Amino acid sequence: MGKRLPVFLILLWSILAVNFVHGQGRIRERINDVKNADPFAISGQVGTGMGVSYNSNQPGSTPFSANIYASLNLSFYSFELPLSFYFSDNTTSFSYPQLPTFHLGFMPTWRNFKFHIGSSSMHFSNYTYSGLTFMGGGLEYQGKLFRASAFGGLLNRATRPKGYDDRTAIQQLADSLLGLNVPEADLPQYRRDAVGFKVGVGNERNFIDFSVLKAKDKLKSLPEEWRDTIAPEENLAIGLSGRFAIKKWFSFTANLGASVYTNDTRDSLASMIGKEEAVQKLVKYTNWLMPFCNNTNFRLAGDAAMNFIAKGFNGSLTYRFIQPDYVSLGASKFNQNSHSLGTVMNFTMFRGHSNLNLVGYLQRDNLNKKQMYMNQVATYSLNWNNHIGNIFNMGINYSGIKQDQFSGTCILADSLKLNQIVHTLTVSPSFTIEKEYTHTIGLNANFVQNSNLNKSYINGVNIKTLTTGISYGIDFSEIRLGVDAGYDFSMSSSEFAKYNSHGLNAGVNYKIMQKDKLSWNVNYNGSFAYNIQKMDGVENDFSISNSIGSNFSFNKAHTASLYLSLSNFSDNERIGQRVATDLDCRFTLSYSYSFAARVIKKKTKAERAQDRLTRKADKLQKQSVKK
Repeated sequence: MGKRLPVFLILLWSILAVNFVHGQGRIRERINDVKNADPFAISGQVGTGMGVSYNSNQPGSTPFSANIYASLNLSFYSFELPLSFYFSDNTTSFSYPQLPTFHLGFMPTWRNFKFHIGSSSMHFSNYTYSGLTFMGGGLEYQGKLFRASAFGGLLNRATRPKGYDDRTAIQQLADSLLGLNVPEADLPQYRRDAVGFKVGVGNERNFIDFSVLKAKDKLKSLPEEWRDTIAPEENLAIGLSGRFAIKKWFSFTANLGASVYTNDTRDSLASMIGKEEAVQKLVKYTNWLMPFCNNTNFRLAGDAAMNFIAKGFNGSLTYRFIQPDYVSLGASKFNQNSHSLGTVMNFTMFRGHSNLNLVGYLQRDNLNKKQMYMNQVATYSLNWNNHIGNIFNMGINYSGIKQDQFSGTCILADSLKLNQIVHTLTVSPSFTIEKEYTHTIGLNANFVQNSNLNKSYINGVNIKTLTTGISYGIDFSEIRLGVDAGYDFSMSSSEFAKYNSHGLNAGVNYKIMQKDKLSWNVNYNGSFAYNIQKMDGVENDFSISNSIGSNFSFNKAHTASLYLSLSNFSDNERIGQRVATDLDCRFTLSYSYSFAARVIKKKTKAERAQDRLTRKADKLQKQSVKK
């Protein structure tokens, strides 16, 4: 590490020099921010809150709670120094500024070139290298028909096990300034070096790109005692991407990835190849590019999509497959061993007043036919929205999920096969009438059906749930009062029980004061329901929920709130419905004060000119007194 310190310093000065040449605009902008900022300003917030609660399902819990918090931010010529304090129920936390970890990264441009220096990222392909941060250098060139990019550096710094850090204080400071701090972890990881490039021809509408990524863990970057338990990885990924378009109405895109991945480079291939001369020659000639081991895998992945656009219509058809154990060390993890087919269609009708969206996807796993069984999931949905100005709006939403299981390498018994379908349908029309006051009327209906299609499935359950409701709201803007009310009916049924509920709800919101510096409002929300439970040993009951709250704000600095609730709802569910079981009471009160002050203000040009005149007059007066 000591030998790397001069290299780090040279790199730092090089980065700063390049950034100065190619980023003078940003430097001038930052200097102007400092010049125009107040020399010293202070801002922050203090607050407190208290609460009392009771729940019949938790009789032993502490009913009282309180918290106190404060935050302070000191600003010196726009450089900020934040501090914070928080206390709640015998728990205290305090935060203060610490030596930051800088991730230096610059991307200067010159003509058709873009440079990546320090911490940066690029995108080659979804299956090779896509967006992971690297620490190193890179270059991109974008011409009219030809483009190319390349990078080299570290994808991962070597992490150390907790309590292990053999760097000196100077080395730790140098690493911190360059963004090379080595984090501690329960399980350490190797340093991962990577290089990659991409070349392509074409424009945005029609192009073809070829990309390559080579990533490898450095074995000596971890202490010897960890090398036997943590496996070093290596990967060579190749990608091919392209797009073909016909005017604006059709386009075809495709991405293909091939990966040669080794999850443990210590596992040599020598023990497997024996004395076969041809195989030994192949390993010898390819060793510089990708050393092959016993656990080296070659896998493929890809996707393709066709898109159609016409007047009032656009749609797409997509297909994607990923072989099992497909890994690229330059991209996020993939949903492996599966393939899927999907379609999306969108129709705009009646001069934009109606929009219909259709979506369907079918996905299967067990692509390699080696799983014990295969899963298949089909999802489809319909969304139809209609509106007439601001007067009428209606949405119709339907979605379905079909799940199936089939035998794979093992015969799956009928009693264990999952074969079910879930339907969900929602219709929600609403009307808005604006006359002397604003009236809003809303209707809603929601139906959910969960059907088990395999009658011999031991865990199969059939459930139907229907919820309907109507709501009405009126806004008396002149007296700052809003009122709403509604009725809901819900019913659920299964082979074992039935549950119905009739509910009424109401809400009131009144703005006591509404001025520039002062606002004060109070609101009430309540509901009452009668629950009919057709189940052995369960009686019908009532459930209620009431809450009242108030919010106060003065001069945007003082804010206070009050909240009180009484209900007997819980999170328990019966046949998909929330039922009344527990009594719950809550009371909370909170207050906060925000402040901001310019201790030393930035003076204007007129104030500075006046100061100069005052100093000059004082000087002349002193000279006259001496004479």
